[in-house]
Amino acid sequence: MTLLIVILSMLVGVPLLLLFLHRYETRNLARQLRMLRELDTNQQLHSLHGTADVLINEINLLLKELHKQQANYQQKVHALEQMLTNLSHDLRTPLTSAMGYVSILRSCELSREEIERELTIVENRLSHLEELINSFFEFSKVISSEKKPEMTELNLIAILEESIVHYYDDFTSQGRQIALRCNAQRLTLLSNREMLLRIFDNLIGNAWKHSSGDLTVTVELSDGLALHFQNNAAQPIDTAHIFDEFYTTDISRTKGNTGLGLAIARQFTELLGGQISATQDNEVLCLTIRWDL
Repeated sequence: MTLLIVILSMLVGVPLLLLFLHRYETRNLARQLRMLRELDTNQQLHSLHGTADVLINEINLLLKELHKQQANYQQKVHALEQMLTNLSHDLRTPLTSAMGYVSILRSCELSREEIERELTIVENRLSHLEELINSFFEFSKVISSEKKPEMTELNLIAILEESIVHYYDDFTSQGRQIALRCNAQRLTLLSNREMLLRIFDNLIGNAWKHSSGDLTVTVELSDGLALHFQNNAAQPIDTAHIFDEFYTTDISRTKGNTGLGLAIARQFTELLGGQISATQDNEVLCLTIRWDL
């Protein structure tokens, strides 16, 4: 009889004890979650009795992912604020300059030659403003679009040569050259023609605008496909941030650089399955695009 009572007591007592421990653990978890919410801390939950380890582990994984997303969100907000600040400055600079020259035209008696000169300056300022606006909206469209580009088999060498020809007169007019080093006349790549043209135009255009020497474009087939765009940089470049939006070596931001050309090139390259990077050795700046074949 005594044995039966002991057995019944155990059958009733053990579930009651487990129920008590679960309730206590639940209150403990609720208290920890409330503290995490109020203090906005990165700490994780911990168990007192090990009765809810599986649940706690899943909650901690969820908290870790939420903290990661929150950090990414804050980083994007900061980048957006910086982008808007730079955009505001870059829009205001050519606009203010153009308005100043218009004011001169209205208030001063100028000869026809002087008027033509001032109007040319105004036109250049407004052209730069138009370029900046177009680049900004193009970049915004790229980063906000979830549509994948249409890919077809293309002759990469032909597209590269087309971009080089586009800038040939600009370089030769300044006594400069573009040299293409490639052993193949045809190199088939699954890609998007318009995006490739824009990538090459932006890289070649960047070399033309921001250096005074020649540009060498080298096609290399080794562990994949690599294109190297090499030119002499006029000053040290922050290669870690050269592809960032609105990055420019012109601290005063007055030399007509939108700071979006290389950012667009990076976005397009990544959309086409490639990687783009930059290195600088003494005065030689090298921008490299790579694709795995």
